[in-house]
Amino acid sequence: MTNGAPAHRDWKPAEGSCGWCCRGSSIAIAADEAATPPAAAERFTEATRLMQRGRYVEASEAYRSVADWSDGGAFPQRAQALFLAASMLESARDYEKALALYAEAAGRFAGTDFGRRAEEAAAGLEEGGATRGIAFRRRLDAAWDELFPATALFQEKGPAAARPGLERAALLLAGVFHDYPEQRKAKDVADALGDADMMLRRYAQARTDYEHAIDLYRRDARDADLGLASALEKLAEAQRAMRREWIDRIAKTLVGAIVLGLLAVKPWRQPDGFMMRVAAVAVLGTVVLAGLAGGVAEYLRVHVDEASPVKMTAAALLVLVPGVTGELVAVGFASGLRGAPRASAPRWNVGIAATLGALAALAVATCLVHAFALFPFLDSKL
Repeated sequence: MTNGAPAHRDWKPAEGSCGWCCRGSSIAIAADEAATPPAAAERFTEATRLMQRGRYVEASEAYRSVADWSDGGAFPQRAQALFLAASMLESARDYEKALALYAEAAGRFAGTDFGRRAEEAAAGLEEGGATRGIAFRRRLDAAWDELFPATALFQEKGPAAARPGLERAALLLAGVFHDYPEQRKAKDVADALGDADMMLRRYAQARTDYEHAIDLYRRDARDADLGLASALEKLAEAQRAMRREWIDRIAKTLVGAIVLGLLAVKPWRQPDGFMMRVAAVAVLGTVVLAGLAGGVAEYLRVHVDEASPVKMTAAALLVLVPGVTGELVAVGFASGLRGAPRASAPRWNVGIAATLGALAALAVATCLVHAFALFPFLDSKL
């Protein structure tokens, strides 16, 4: 002991102690594991290439041949190959054969990593019983066959073209979720159903779907982190989409009310030449500003940010349509209120007309922002 610290000396285990036993044991294990024969390794690589090309049945046969290789001893890649052979059959949707092969791998290579993985995969396939588990997977496959092409069509051509496929997919997914709520993959079904409803703009239903998925993720600790975070973000987006829908509806209602107000004051009864000239100048100025806005948007998209969601046409319309609407509404109310039987003082008429014109411009701009799907962009910037 020196200055309260324990004295230090070099130490190594004596021969026959635990340290040497462990090292000797690992050396013995490594020696027992035979190297994969070159021909078997080449066959394994060929099977992987078949898998990458989507030729799952052929890949399964190739992997199986590696697992049953005639020579080379108990090389460790046998277990992996048999597990992958079963996995390829599952990808090929031959669930009965995949289940049998998983069971074989779990028994033949019990205690190994791939043996345990095969056991887990088999348990997943026969959840609720083999017949029910496989029936669930087949129902789910039918839903995926509708959802994936519809999603691709949605991204390529928009919601109108994809709507029929999305509606069929949503119907199938809802049926699967209703009939098989106990399945571990039910949370994936609820999540996918929420995605389909979002693309169909059924935001309230999507919110419910994501809430179901979140509840199931929280029950399953194995997938609680990544899956739960994704579902929570999707739920938040569904709630934002619902708010945008309400804002758009309020804006459209406001535009309708202002149009009815214009019809009530009948500005065409006493046309005012001065006001018409003012309106013409204002509209001309707005057209010029709209052209400038479109040019700036195109310049920014080409030279600054190619991913900018505000394209030239959208930028021009966002200036032109609200501006012209507000100007015409203001002029219309100013003219109509002047000739009304119980007209207020001129300054009040001008104030009312200007306010209604501004409200009309704001409402139309809101509708255009929603139509061009720019609310998410604004949310990210605010």
